[in-house]
Amino acid sequence: MKTLILIRHAEAESVYFGVEDKNRMLTQQGYAQAMHMAKRVKTGAYLPDIVFYSDAERTKTTTQVLVETLDIPEEATFEESSFYSANVGKLLDFINQRSDEADCFAIVGHNPTLTFLAEYLTGEALNPLSPADALVISFDFTSWSMVSQATGQTLSRYTGA
Repeated sequence: MKTLILIRHAEAESVYFGVEDKNRMLTQQGYAQAMHMAKRVKTGAYLPDIVFYSDAERTKTTTQVLVETLDIPEEATFEESSFYSANVGKLLDFINQRSDEADCFAIVGHNPTLTFLAEYLTGEALNPLSPADALVISFDFTSWSMVSQATGQTLSRYTGA
């Protein structure tokens, strides 16, 4: 069985003049959300072996809170610049190309793409992922290359609230 954890970044500063979207930082509430979500994931049945994250500042910080809480080694975290503007197809390609050595990995990214991806993978109509939500999806396969439309099952949803 393969398990994917989709994590939306925690609450970030509003867009304002002079700050590029990629550089928006987490708010104080966002830090609290990220910590709450990470603690919930830690008490769950599925922990990621590897974490991939967008190169936006808010996803980097959300990932930092997650990996520190879960004691994931730095060498098991990877920044993926393509996640910032990725669509469902690009994320699916990314998932399908993962090594089968890892049974569980996490993607920390952005909405609406993560919600659309979750709906595509599970075939379910889902409420949009809120800031710092984590959705755990399982696949009854031994290879990531077999993951496709409506092949996953939602196991858990953790909120940052």
